[in-house]
Amino acid sequence: MNGKAYFSNVDEQFREKEVIFSDRKSTNDKVLKVFSNRLKQQITGFGGSFTEGAGVVFNSMSKESQNQLINLYFSKSGCNYNLARMPIQSCDFSLDNYAYVNSQSDLDDGKFDFSHDDQCIIPFIKAGLKVNPDIIFMSSPFSPPAFMKTNHNMNEGGYLKEEYYQDWAEVIYQYLLHYAKQGIKISKFSVQNEPVATKIWDSCLYSNYQEAYFAVKVLKEKLKNTPFNELEYYIWDHDKDGLIEWAEETFTNEEFRLGIDGLAFHWYTGDHFEQLQYLVEKYPEKDLLFSEGCVPQEEVTKANQNAHGDVYIHELINNFKYGTTAYIDWNLLLFNTGGPNHKDNTCEAPIQYIEETDSLRINLSYYYVKHFSHFVTSGAKVAYSSAFSSYIEQVAFVNLDGTKVLVAYNRSNQAEDFRVIDGKKEATVQLSAHEVVTLSWS
Repeated sequence: MNGKAYFSNVDEQFREKEVIFSDRKSTNDKVLKVFSNRLKQQITGFGGSFTEGAGVVFNSMSKESQNQLINLYFSKSGCNYNLARMPIQSCDFSLDNYAYVNSQSDLDDGKFDFSHDDQCIIPFIKAGLKVNPDIIFMSSPFSPPAFMKTNHNMNEGGYLKEEYYQDWAEVIYQYLLHYAKQGIKISKFSVQNEPVATKIWDSCLYSNYQEAYFAVKVLKEKLKNTPFNELEYYIWDHDKDGLIEWAEETFTNEEFRLGIDGLAFHWYTGDHFEQLQYLVEKYPEKDLLFSEGCVPQEEVTKANQNAHGDVYIHELINNFKYGTTAYIDWNLLLFNTGGPNHKDNTCEAPIQYIEETDSLRINLSYYYVKHFSHFVTSGAKVAYSSAFSSYIEQVAFVNLDGTKVLVAYNRSNQAEDFRVIDGKKEATVQLSAHEVVTLSWS
């Protein structure tokens, strides 16, 4: 039994090596065990986010660079992305605040303005669909229109006024219709991005009751006899540290528990992987979807690339190990300065565009995501695995075709060699300090 291993670190990416599996030895020192016959959650896939800012950058690129980017993300030879998230109306990675309706009279007259999406988001999406027509789309509002909110501002938090619940549901319905007419079917929806965070950019506050009520009693009812009656509803869409409390407080209401499909989450407040494990055990019917994560825009140095890559690989490994089913990164594309962002909240994207040279900078984070998305296919399941040391972070998968995939990361400052055991076979792997390996075998 042979396999292939692909190694990446800050200096070299996707170095390929054949790996030979031999009969398992009787000793058990320095072992990483994969239990490929003991499976856990099913994987939906991997992807990134189409924001207005990402679309602005995409529109500024040459056709050659656009094609290169699309293939890097959506082709089978690239990341093979099959998931995507879009903001409903503006977010911080927009050129400014914008809404599809700006007044009650616009709403009453049916004057919906989707021009921002038509110019920057939808063309980018269509380019991705040409390469992978099976992309699954998720949408998340960052703020309702200002006139619907208690603070009359799309920024700085504020609540959606109760008298506008039905009107906001109508805006979302028109949004779904508009995208559907463009051949983009949105199948997943989170009620609000970060519903307990007051930000200087686009934001809105909900209690857990308000959020679930809007999803189950308002929007779901409105869409019942429409083409969107099978839309999947997610709550929270915020950092992992608040998952348990939000879920438990929401699901004490049986109607809400039955009407909500899952919880979305981000990584900005640290690990909290145990909360995923708790939710898997308490609410096994709920999907756990990673919907946003990024790292700050900093000077491009080896140290910074290494640090940023460490965040990505640590989160990817452990989120899947503890229960998530899908990974959606934040902006697919930004300028090399980390924008555009209308509140200067810049960050790094896995791929960034250098306008002066019409070239792409591919960051280490891109390769670390590819270590998963290129090998783990939709429908795969996570396999139980364990390692001799916490310095070797690892997670294993079994694809539908029986192919087995192990992703491991050496977070120590020295090289480590170990034995990968699957049943009665084993192979030896050596990882340099801060190096990632994907091992694939069948």
